[in-house]
Amino acid sequence: MRRRVAAVAAVAVVGVLAGCGGPSGVSASDGRSDAGYGTRTVTDCSGTESTFTSAPTRVATVTTSVLEFLLALGLADRVVGVQAVAPGAFPAELQRIADALPKLGGEYVPGNFVPVQREQLLSADPDFVIGGWPSNFDTTKGALSQAELTERGLKSYYAYSVTCERDAPVTDLSAVYQDIENYGTVFDIEDDAEEMVSGMKDTVARVRDAVGDAPRPKVFSYSWEDGRGEAYAMGNQHLGNAVVTLAGGENIFADTDAVFGDAGWEEVVSRDPEAIVIEVFGKPTRAEFDQVVAEAERFFVGDPALRNVTAVKERRFVPVLAETYYVGGTRNAEAVDVLARALHPDAFPE
Repeated sequence: MRRRVAAVAAVAVVGVLAGCGGPSGVSASDGRSDAGYGTRTVTDCSGTESTFTSAPTRVATVTTSVLEFLLALGLADRVVGVQAVAPGAFPAELQRIADALPKLGGEYVPGNFVPVQREQLLSADPDFVIGGWPSNFDTTKGALSQAELTERGLKSYYAYSVTCERDAPVTDLSAVYQDIENYGTVFDIEDDAEEMVSGMKDTVARVRDAVGDAPRPKVFSYSWEDGRGEAYAMGNQHLGNAVVTLAGGENIFADTDAVFGDAGWEEVVSRDPEAIVIEVFGKPTRAEFDQVVAEAERFFVGDPALRNVTAVKERRFVPVLAETYYVGGTRNAEAVDVLARALHPDAFPE
């Protein structure tokens, strides 16, 4: 690893920011027929079962990551409303499509985590609502609950691959694959869904073969934009735990049985990470992305309490595009590849 970490990660993240290696295009869904569709039932993270006798035609996505799946699967013509997407969050082609879709709650505002309000959602007249965060269906925050949607005759889906809590640590992308396969079932595009899953599995397999049994560096993951100097633990229920594991690393908070947990900087120091992943949300330009990375690095290097942490002493910082890393999406396998190349550069000769 050593100082090559930052260089390797910087090169790799350019490809992710540019959308390289992501979905190569969006196939048209025009002409699909529900003939022979039959009856199909899917179960989501909350245990809600939704039964369909035809594929939904008016879909509302109330969190960003689930929209990426639908666009990459060629379902843009079925989407009638979205939570606004941050500039630079998606590969360029998908970003253009997302930006043109009707917004539920106005344009994107950095730091605005207010869920789509019930009136805004209902104004889109959806027949299927897809979310991934608890707040997406939190009535105390103005959203419609899944129970209320059911009472109104509307189907809903709470994704497995965002913040779904489980009984065991998340160490692979099976939750992501489950969501993709469920979308394939609901929208009658099983072959497209399987092709996407197979491609992701192939990428992960190539990484595993390259890394082999190499020692696993200890990794601390941190979003400067969320944390702003406050420590927290990325637990083993977080999708990032799977990305770190598959990339041949060890999450220093893998013993925290939660998506996020409380932690102080003293605990981070005591666990002495050998690499620090800096998560950065999508930005319109590379310069803005790099600015956030630089702010985070200045914090770690400038804090006397953190200067003796191995990752800080040796400047082992790995910038990643947050949308590929912290929630389920079509580029999670790419994130595994990016991180693996940073943690194990010798396993990926140029």
